[in-house]
Amino acid sequence: MEIFVEVARGALFIAIAIAFLLLAYTFLRLARIFSTTEQTIKEVSRELVPLVGKTHVTVDNINSQLSQLDTAVGDVTDITGELDQTTTAITQSIRGGVIKVSAAASGVSRGIGEFFRGREAR
Repeated sequence: MEIFVEVARGALFIAIAIAFLLLAYTFLRLARIFSTTEQTIKEVSRELVPLVGKTHVTVDNINSQLSQLDTAVGDVTDITGELDQTTTAITQSIRGGVIKVSAAASGVSRGIGEFFRGREAR
């Protein structure tokens, strides 16, 4: 029975040693994975900082262009408003002149008509 206990104890030590080796192997692989992950994060950080800087410059340029465009659109709006006012003033002036010319022409026409009718009646 003592031999059985010794054999069982030896088998237990071998099983524990194998489990320890498997656990050590797993930890080594996990350490490599963490190391690779750390390197990848460092590389991404190294490349991301300039990219963010370039993006910031690009956004600033876009904002500048949009500001210029906003100014140009405002100028066009002002010009359009002034053009509308000018067109309205010209239209009213022409309309008033046309009405006056029409009235004068109508008056002259009636006057000439009456003049010739009056001559015919004599």
